[in-house]
Amino acid sequence: MLRVFLAEDEYVIREGIKKNIDWKAHQCEFCGEAGDGETALEKVRELKPDLIISDIRMPFMDGLTFCAKAKEALPEVQILLLTGYEEFEYARKAICIGVSRYLTKPISREELSEVLDEIVAKQLRDAKEEITESGEEYRDVIYNVFAYVERHYSEEDLSLTKVAEHIGLSPNHLSTVFKEETGQSFTRYLTDYRINAAKKMLDTSKKRSSEIAELVGYPDPHYFSSVFKKQTGMTPSQYRDRAGAET
Repeated sequence: MLRVFLAEDEYVIREGIKKNIDWKAHQCEFCGEAGDGETALEKVRELKPDLIISDIRMPFMDGLTFCAKAKEALPEVQILLLTGYEEFEYARKAICIGVSRYLTKPISREELSEVLDEIVAKQLRDAKEEITESGEEYRDVIYNVFAYVERHYSEEDLSLTKVAEHIGLSPNHLSTVFKEETGQSFTRYLTDYRINAAKKMLDTSKKRSSEIAELVGYPDPHYFSSVFKKQTGMTPSQYRDRAGAET
């Protein structure tokens, strides 16, 4: 839902806009109103709307000043400016302070509804693009994690902190992204990778279990055997014996 705030000093116009628009039908929520610029600014800072509909002429603080200050407080807020015909050129200057759209009075319900639909549609498109860009960025992050683990899994001190430092993210951020993108923790992924590498060596080489343990990042063979058994249900020797019996 797009949260909408209305700043309009003429009561009849304010009530007409508020009551004649089916806000929910346009995926909007009417969250507040004010009859002058100063009050409007206070409420906007408190309510943090997504869209401000504002008259250009209001007492105590004019619409352009209000919109500029609202933009300072909420840089992402969209602004729809309402203006009389004689103020049209003045309203065009509002584009410089970040006003999204402007409409000339008198405005019809159909005209305002159409603009609301356009603003909501644009916000949805922007949100989808942002999600897509974030997804692509995170996929690159995960690819870099996989590549780093592949190169360094044999190092005993390989950790989430070390990988995060290499990639340029905080450990907490990387942990969250990795879990969301892969469905498992980094620690679980690293353990699985090391044990799978150990299983391959047990299947294809005659290296002792203690040698293999060190090659996959476990300098303590007893700890390696414990982790291996927890992951596979067998000790390294039992795994090798079973693999040999099956061939």
